[in-house]
Amino acid sequence: MEPPNEPGRYDLEAPILLHEWDPSFAREGPHDIEFKLFSINGHMLGAGEPIRVRPSQRILFRVVNASATLHHRLALAGHSFHVLALDGNPLPRPTIVRVLELGPGERADAMVEMNNPGVWILGELNDGQRNGGMGIVIEYRDVPGPPRWLPPAPVAWDYSLFGGRGSAAEPHGRFPLVIRQPESSTRWTINGQSFPDTAPLMVESNRRYRLVFDNQSAEPHPMHLHRHTFEITRFDQKPMAGVFKDVVVVPAWRQVEVDFVADNPGPTLLHCHQQFHMDSGFMVMMEYAS
Repeated sequence: MEPPNEPGRYDLEAPILLHEWDPSFAREGPHDIEFKLFSINGHMLGAGEPIRVRPSQRILFRVVNASATLHHRLALAGHSFHVLALDGNPLPRPTIVRVLELGPGERADAMVEMNNPGVWILGELNDGQRNGGMGIVIEYRDVPGPPRWLPPAPVAWDYSLFGGRGSAAEPHGRFPLVIRQPESSTRWTINGQSFPDTAPLMVESNRRYRLVFDNQSAEPHPMHLHRHTFEITRFDQKPMAGVFKDVVVVPAWRQVEVDFVADNPGPTLLHCHQQFHMDSGFMVMMEYAS
């Protein structure tokens, strides 16, 4: 039997799938999408079964942002998350946070100690989205009452919280990737071009490369590299190591650097995981030299 304080031990595994419904074009900004309804695990807040727990249990929440367009911030009223893994990869520094922030396509595994009996809401911080359905009830045994929501204190989500210190080794090659949306255009560009005109990234097998994302726009972008895993080596000017992912959110007007090993030959897509950005040309192919 594992010791009770073993980090990998948990009593219950709870999937948390974030999604939204009933889209329409926004009144302000004709190329943005709004949603009227939201759900966790296919049910609106209050419509599905609660997650039933007991005091002193450890619950492993496996959270997936299945949205094609929206970033989400989650909190569990009265509790904290002990983040153990991101995108399925264990973290070098599991860290306790009050809020999980996930861009489209991102995943997180987070343990919660059930140490505050009551009936609570695990939900989106945005009041409109939570009231529109993005929440689920967490119910302690034998504790009656209506579900409660307590907004957490403001917090900045930062991948470097979970990483090790130190600088990454120099890669064999690097790809500067400047992200822009030209004025009065609905298209997104990488290094001045929209897909299918973006120049392919040419790599050689088993070499290490660095993607240097330079977001020169007012929107965050969840960047996804197919068929490979990368390591975040610099986040907003902070060197870091040990955090491996396949989606990384590049904040507005900031830079992020990630390293990957070209170890899966074949055509590979690099794109923004925001569906409408991708549809508007925010893609580039990576190709292996023959």
